[in-house]
Amino acid sequence: MSTWEDVGRIALELPGTVVSQAHEGSPAYDVQNRQFARLRWDETGREILQFWTDDRDALVHGRPDTYWITKAFPAAVFGWLDSIDAGELGEIITDSWRARAPKRLLKSQPE
Repeated sequence: MSTWEDVGRIALELPGTVVSQAHEGSPAYDVQNRQFARLRWDETGREILQFWTDDRDALVHGRPDTYWITKAFPAAVFGWLDSIDAGELGEIITDSWRARAPKRLLKSQPE
């Protein structure tokens, strides 16, 4: 089970990451003015992670109870934070950072 605080611990270790806010004020992490992790909530307050990855289809089809996409944000993936374990969260946040970071920062990050 992961939380937004876990996202922050991972995100802030990645080069060029800054704490930010989405347009409506929800917490986010950016790399060079591009969000790569954003916190959302459902109507009950359950935490949702919005992120970006090249493996969208594999995640959504492999675990549809945890991950989904929406028509409003077709490039992003959404996931229930409390359904993502720590190891998987690390991979997701790092992949999202890679998907959104400029090439010069990618060269500074090991594979």
